[in-house]
Amino acid sequence: MWKFTGRALSSRWLLFCVLPLLILAWLAFSIPGGLEDTMLRLQFWAQAALATGATYVIARSITGKVRGETMANEALERGNIGAGLVFLGIQFLRAFIFLGLLLFFSGAARAAGVPPNALKHLPTLKAQQVAVWPDMHRPEYLGALVEHESCTTLTSPRCWSPTARLKTAREEGAGLGQLTRAFRADGSLRFDALADARRLDPGGLSGLRWDTVYQRPDLQLRVIVLTQRANVARLLPLARDRDEALAMADAAYNGGLMGVLNERRACAFRSGCNPSQWFGHVERTCLKSAKPLYGTRSACDINRHHVADVWARMPKYTGLLT
Repeated sequence: MWKFTGRALSSRWLLFCVLPLLILAWLAFSIPGGLEDTMLRLQFWAQAALATGATYVIARSITGKVRGETMANEALERGNIGAGLVFLGIQFLRAFIFLGLLLFFSGAARAAGVPPNALKHLPTLKAQQVAVWPDMHRPEYLGALVEHESCTTLTSPRCWSPTARLKTAREEGAGLGQLTRAFRADGSLRFDALADARRLDPGGLSGLRWDTVYQRPDLQLRVIVLTQRANVARLLPLARDRDEALAMADAAYNGGLMGVLNERRACAFRSGCNPSQWFGHVERTCLKSAKPLYGTRSACDINRHHVADVWARMPKYTGLLT
């Protein structure tokens, strides 16, 4: 028991186990996405820990009684070149095994976290992104946006479904990107996101109408790419970098571009608030209603959560859309 405790408290174990947990705890309260994003980082750390342990076992089974530490001492103390080469070979073997296992574990985790329906539509999303926005720096964002918009849970039938529909007496949200039209109390149209999107690409979206929208997943995805390309183009000159512009564009997708522009202006008048940065700055300057809409969540809560949630979902799509 004492031997195990002494080993667990050694500097090596503290470095590998305790320090990462302390860093993760700090990140949970200092990074965009907060706890949700930190859980993804914790998952990666767990994968690395698992790969490290498996690497040790596999390498020991291959090298048998030959120990890297012994070879290193032999090379350093006696100038044995052969022992030095053996030591290097063992390190290369360990690195090769570790990287292979890390890729395997991370790939399996990504696949496990991606909804089944996504695999049907990701090739179409990628094709639309390449055709419409080939220089987009974070294609994985698009997958995360679709997941947020269409998935109440990752196993829901409407998750990544082009027939996903949110219908109330005053509003209808359609498909993968929840294209929305809203009506006034008298039944007149208040706004129509589908009609607005068609103006971005009249030729490419000519087949997208409210009577066809649920049958055209390709055009639903094209609308998402076109809309966010336009939002980023408008916000990029005002943002510190492309990530900040994309975060603002995401807030605009949920709450409207004019709302983001107004909040930037309000941020500029606040002490210590940088209007070129979303995270920690414009995100804390919300002009939307604080009145609860759904349960205890207000329009402001929903909009800010939208950005944080999409950002937290992005890593799982990195290898699938890049």
